[in-house]
Amino acid sequence: MTFDAVPLPVFDVEAHRGGAGLWPENTLEAFGRALALGVSTLELDVHLTAGDDVVVSHDPTLADARRIRTLTRADLPPTMPLLRQVAALLEERGADDVGVNLEIKYDALAAAELTSRSDFVEVVVDAIRIDGLVGRTSIQCFDWGVLRLVGGTEPLLARNLLVSPRYLRPSPDGPSPWFDGLEVEEHFVRTAAAQGFDAVSPVHGSPFASGVDDPAYVPFTTPELVADAHDAGLRVIPYVVDDPPTMRALLAAGVDGLITNRPDLLRDVLATVGRDLPPAYPGR
Repeated sequence: MTFDAVPLPVFDVEAHRGGAGLWPENTLEAFGRALALGVSTLELDVHLTAGDDVVVSHDPTLADARRIRTLTRADLPPTMPLLRQVAALLEERGADDVGVNLEIKYDALAAAELTSRSDFVEVVVDAIRIDGLVGRTSIQCFDWGVLRLVGGTEPLLARNLLVSPRYLRPSPDGPSPWFDGLEVEEHFVRTAAAQGFDAVSPVHGSPFASGVDDPAYVPFTTPELVADAHDAGLRVIPYVVDDPPTMRALLAAGVDGLITNRPDLLRDVLATVGRDLPPAYPGR
C-alpha cells in the first residue's frame, strides 16, 4: 500500500515594501512588478496626512524633514501612493489571492510627535474597510498596544507582532514602552498567543544584512522559537531576509514565510526545494 505525501503548506512570499531590493520601495511601480513576478503578499508601511489620508511610506518625514502628518496629499511626492491606489492595483490585476501585510508605523518613543495609537488605528482600519481589504489584510506592528486596538476595532483583521531584542528591552523607567503597559512574559510568544495574535515576525538574526554565512552571526529566529510559536498556534514570518543561505536556513527551521527585499531570490530558493510558488499577475 502506498500513501500520497502530505502537501506542504503554501509558503508566504512577502515582498518587503514591494521588493525594495529590486524597485523603488513602497511605490505602485514596486507593487506592480512584485505582482508580475509572483508573490503571495505585498508588505507595506503607512502614515497619515493632515487630512487623514492613508499613504504608503516607511518614514514619517519627507527628505526635507517635513512630517507627513502635517502635510496635505498635494504636498507629497506623486510617487507616494495612497492605500486605496494599492487596493485598486490589486483589483486591476485580478490578484484576488494576494494578501496585504500593512505595518502601522506607530512609534512609542515619539508618540507626542505623531498620532495617538487609537486615532492611528481608527483611521487605518476605516480605510481598509472602505477599500475592501479587510479579508486579505494583516496588520503588523512592533507596538503591542496598536495590535490590541486593532483586535478590538476589527476582529477580522489578522495581527502579526513584529519583534526583535531591542523592542523587548526595558526602558530606564520600567518595561519596554512598546508593551503599552502589558505584562509580557520573558517568552514573548506565550503572551502574543494569549493576546490572540495570528503570527510573529521576528528579526532573523544579527548581523542583520550579512546573514548566516557571517561567522559573527547570531540567530534570533531559532528552530526552538519556531517550534514554540507553532505550539502556541502562531505562524512565524521573519524579516527582512535577502540572502539565499539565510533563506534556506529559515526554511529548514520551519518558518511559514519570509519578508524579503528580494522576492526573486526567495522564489529561486523555494523552487530548488520543490515548494509551490505564488502565481504571477502581470499587467494587461
